[in-house]
Amino acid sequence: MFLHTLFQYILYKVTCNIAYAVGSGTLRCSIGGVNQTAFTEGFNTRTSVASSFTSLSFLRDSTNVDVIISNVTAKEVTSADMDVTRTTAATRVDEDGLVNYAEIVSDTELITNGDFSNGTTDWTVSSGTISVDNGRLKIDSVSGTTAEQTVTAIIGKTYKVTYDFTLGTATSGAVIITGGNYPTLNAPEGTNIFYSVATSTSFRVRPRLGSDGTMFVDNISVKEATIDNLPRVDYTDGTSSLLVEPQRTNLITYSEDFTSWNKLAAVVTTNQTTSPSGTLTADKITYDGTTYGRVEQTVAVTNGNTYSWSVYLKNNDLSDVTQVWLGFSLGGQGEFVTITNEWQRYETVQVANGSNEYPRVQFTGTGSLYAWGAQMEEGSYPTSYIKTSGSTVTRNQETYTKTGISDKINSEEGVLFAEMAALSNDGTIRYLSINDGTSNNRVTFLYYSSNTNIRVIVSSGGTNVMDKNSGVSSTLDFHKVAIKWKENDFAFWLDGVKVQTDTSGLAPIGLNTLSFDVAGSGNFFGKVKQLQVFKTALSDSELVTLTT
Repeated sequence: MFLHTLFQYILYKVTCNIAYAVGSGTLRCSIGGVNQTAFTEGFNTRTSVASSFTSLSFLRDSTNVDVIISNVTAKEVTSADMDVTRTTAATRVDEDGLVNYAEIVSDTELITNGDFSNGTTDWTVSSGTISVDNGRLKIDSVSGTTAEQTVTAIIGKTYKVTYDFTLGTATSGAVIITGGNYPTLNAPEGTNIFYSVATSTSFRVRPRLGSDGTMFVDNISVKEATIDNLPRVDYTDGTSSLLVEPQRTNLITYSEDFTSWNKLAAVVTTNQTTSPSGTLTADKITYDGTTYGRVEQTVAVTNGNTYSWSVYLKNNDLSDVTQVWLGFSLGGQGEFVTITNEWQRYETVQVANGSNEYPRVQFTGTGSLYAWGAQMEEGSYPTSYIKTSGSTVTRNQETYTKTGISDKINSEEGVLFAEMAALSNDGTIRYLSINDGTSNNRVTFLYYSSNTNIRVIVSSGGTNVMDKNSGVSSTLDFHKVAIKWKENDFAFWLDGVKVQTDTSGLAPIGLNTLSFDVAGSGNFFGKVKQLQVFKTALSDSELVTLTT
């Protein structure tokens, strides 16, 4: 049974459920040519590096065995050999197309009886009553009634809290954290996820009524999570790439709660459908047909500076899907967009005209749409989503470096290869290089002032022995680029073609660092699908294969 192609040298994790219909023999699988130990009945997981370009396959060890295989997954295991510094959380689009945080979550569950399979054991109640109703915790009393459980924590650590929530006769409620931060008591029904930073050595996990009545909670989980300084493998275009972005601040103070926005001829109903994050957090905006019906926020800006305004929108029942206006003011800056029945991120880039601007979603007509993830940031292009809940939030710039790797780089000869794309054509220099910690000895790719050029520089002892550029259709597209270096033998390869050569000059010396900059300047902001360093100067035929 062949499932799909696997690629050589990539680490894969395969999971599946096994059931024996006939017999009791064993089932094995091959992950990229590497045979695994026998599978057992039930859930199985195997991890291996593919040894060849081949397929995932399952094999019976006996003809007398019938096996049922279900819920098969095969995913790349992504890790970072480079050191990333950001010190803030950051979102990406994951392999399922959902907007979420890059994270590493502990396997250790801190909550006991979070699924209430053992009744209300390990849970106490402050007042009112708690019980288990159809496998869910039921809280029944007046506003403020709380069930709780105490868990041990480490001050400053981040914890991922998830739970399923359903309202009964109450109008609001949530799971909150005492001894950490938590969102509003008006939780949406369905699965809720939030991250809490511990402020004490223990905290209480508290399902709590926000009004009189009843509510139901299930599948409460608390696990330590790391969300800072993690690389982001992004799937925005359906394929994976490392996402590297500059510092940006979301100036919208309520990015998901449109009930907190100013409204004119529009009504907002909170938490009406599943958002691009996979949770029930998207609001519905209903227009009554009055001219220039809108929702908007007031944002302080710097007159004359450029701002990017973006928001996720999806049609519900608009009378004219072509007439949604996204911008700062109708008479000034903005544009009409066409809303579809699928979630899309719509964006516009405008220059501020005054000390305040009013990012808005405006419609002249009747009907409703869904909105989520509003973002206004200073810059000439929008970046990944930054969630806010009452104040502005900043995502710091990312830097990638790996020092002390002289044993992995041959200064005398080699090849630096990347498959990369720029984030914008903003005219700034963006380096990706191997170097000696300075700009004196380096092998470098760079984007610079032109939208249609990729430049390469090889320096030895402070002298540029190769400085070439080549045109492309757009630097925003992915291109495969390679630099070969060797004394008196330098070449620049682009998308399968040798576009530039230089036959005079010394090789760089002392190369020991891989970095997304050069000596701390010209930070690379873009997307990278592949990045490799070879210790030999590859042949022309090898470079054709590599860059095609």
